[in-house]
Amino acid sequence: MNRNGEERRKVEEATISERMDRLDRIVRWSVVFVGQLRSLVKL
Repeated sequence: MNRNGEERRKVEEATISERMDRLDRIVRWSVVFVGQLRSLVKL
């Protein structure tokens, strides 16, 4: 039973890291998108 709890905790940490990776990708993409929009507006 104790080992089962440890496995569940590992799974939760894995899903959290996956969400962080997805958030990081979205933030980077939006930063690039805003940068391109600003350069287009300057033109």
